[in-house]
Amino acid sequence: MKIGILFSGQGAQFTGMGMDFYKESEFFRSQIEKFNSYSERNLPELFQNQHHELEQTRNVQPAIVAMSLALFRLLQQDIQQLEVAGMIGLSLGEYSALLAAGAFETGTGMQLLQARADYMQEDADRVLGAMAAVMKADPQKVAEICRQATTKEQFVGIANYNSPKQLVIGGEKAAVGRAVELLKAAGIKRVIPLKVNGAFHTPLFKETSRKLTENLHNTAVLAWTIPVISNTTGKPFTRVDLKNTLAQQVIKPTHFAEGLNYLCANYQPDLLVELGPGKTLTRFAKQTVTEIPAVSVENWQQYQQLIAQMK
Repeated sequence: MKIGILFSGQGAQFTGMGMDFYKESEFFRSQIEKFNSYSERNLPELFQNQHHELEQTRNVQPAIVAMSLALFRLLQQDIQQLEVAGMIGLSLGEYSALLAAGAFETGTGMQLLQARADYMQEDADRVLGAMAAVMKADPQKVAEICRQATTKEQFVGIANYNSPKQLVIGGEKAAVGRAVELLKAAGIKRVIPLKVNGAFHTPLFKETSRKLTENLHNTAVLAWTIPVISNTTGKPFTRVDLKNTLAQQVIKPTHFAEGLNYLCANYQPDLLVELGPGKTLTRFAKQTVTEIPAVSVENWQQYQQLIAQMK
């Protein structure tokens, strides 16, 4: 059985995520402890979220990637002949995918990720941004309304093309507010504000992009064999374009549906498996590639069911 791996993005986190794996699996626990040695954060403390750590971008990003990567490596250990057709992550999840595929040495990749999280936190703190999900709307119509709501000082635009049924707009809070009112006036009824602390994948993160460009310049990229599809280009990352694509990723829209269609059309997975917190990508997959079954694995029970299915 060939599987396509989907890696969770920011926003999927929840209190206690990963802790059942941490308690039940010695191997998973050893991976988290290894990642801890590369991180400025205490990962089990972040998972437990007792002091609302997961409300901060600088904490959420290493926590999600650590859980997702440890879960992938656990799956590799438990299914010795694991056949992975390809991988795709949503935004942050691309770092989980690239680490899982071997594009970065683990310590290098985790340190790069932590730098990205810190840069993004700084940008989010500097400008008051907002995002809103737009359901069942024509992308061209949404883009035109965003242009109407944008001024010289305040931007709003499409930030995420998630599935045929969902777009996300983002930008300065006031501009997003104007766009939401215009969307509703145009008859688009389901527009849902998102609980985020920044307008990700918009020009508001241009300083993050600049800093990532500098950081990536001296970051070693390794050869890898499992295809990892970029949200930015809709095509597989290559060693030639990886650094530029990752730097551009934070200021350009994500195209998860396009990338998932490419993965399924070109690598023919029999099953799509979302690894990490949440079920969001499983839902997007069911809306996008209806002919391929998709399951999410965010807890120990679901993991045991997957193992039984694959053996």
